Amino acid sequence: MPEGTRQIEMTWRCSSCSHRNLGRHAVCEQCGNAKDGSEQYEMPGDTAAAATIDDPELQQIAAGGANWRCFYCGSDQRRRDNSCAQCGAAPQAPPAPRAGQSPDRGGWLQRARAWVRRHPILAGAAALLVVIVLIYLWINRTRTFDAEVLAVNWEQKILVDRYQIWERDGWRQELAASAFEVRSLGQAIHHYEQVLDGYDTQHYTEKVACGEDCQDVPERCSESCSANNNGFATCRTTCSGGGRSCTTRYCSEARTRQVPRYRQEPRYAESVRYRIWDWGYHRTAVASGSSTADLRWPVEQARVGLALPDGEQERERREGRYSVTLGYDDAERVEVLVAPDAFERYALGSRHELTLQGSTISADGVPVSRVGDEP
Repeated sequence: MPEGTRQIEMTWRCSSCSHRNLGRHAVCEQCGNAKDGSEQYEMPGDTAAAATIDDPELQQIAAGGANWRCFYCGSDQRRRDNSCAQCGAAPQAPPAPRAGQSPDRGGWLQRARAWVRRHPILAGAAALLVVIVLIYLWINRTRTFDAEVLAVNWEQKILVDRYQIWERDGWRQELAASAFEVRSLGQAIHHYEQVLDGYDTQHYTEKVACGEDCQDVPERCSESCSANNNGFATCRTTCSGGGRSCTTRYCSEARTRQVPRYRQEPRYAESVRYRIWDWGYHRTAVASGSSTADLRWPVEQARVGLALPDGEQERERREGRYSVTLGYDDAERVEVLVAPDAFERYALGSRHELTLQGSTISADGVPVSRVGDEP
């Protein structure tokens, strides 16, 4: 037997008379009933205090392998026995299942239960993961409703830029060639530069290796026992530690270093005020409403390009925002933004197919954004 390994004896309790028997006995010492599959071998409560098996015959049984179970009478037999001591039957595998009969007959469920008992933490984590996945699938399930338009809102803007003479401030060295009537406003701070202003001596401490600290480490041994499935268990002793353990000792050393010091110096340039022909924002005209029937651009208010002085021009930019409130599932409602070319289809009271999948919303098969979620 390998060094650090020993055999100890287990026990089993008779299901007929409750007598506790040593693992060496295949039949109950009190009532004579043979041990069967319902009577499990039990490990000693304190394996360290359990006696080591020294008897050669018992050692041979302990090392002989797991028991086999008689297919006919169900009693446990030693691995070295060639026939059942109760009914005389020879060892054999159970017959193959007939056509249409499950080969497992519920064995997978027993194995699953046994795995859960052996790995409760992993089983709990797996169950939690399944719950999370189910919640995610429930939240992101696809739901389709027949929705009604309860309200609409629109706003259309015309932003007008004008090409005209603008008066602006700037720096002389950055003036465009087309600037005119340039007037100096004097010197002003253009920016700041970081300039070296000397060095400062900085004192600090640094940890440096200065030897070792060592101590004796006691050897620690532990014994673990596993059942042989024959009334005995194999116990193995493993040891760790021993010898000496050393760690590097660190000491603090005072040191100095030169750290550069900087100052901020202003840099000046000539500030000017000038006039220039250029494009710039001039005004915004806004139209809004709560019906698809009165949708319009505020052209009359914008008056783009009308009554301009000589040399001036105007150009426009158009922006629109269109929202629809859809009612669905009795009292539920959602306000969404729709595309300009689709807005006129959403008249008050009209019906549309609304699809919800998690945070994704579609109306009539076209993705739309919830009001408040737009960038």
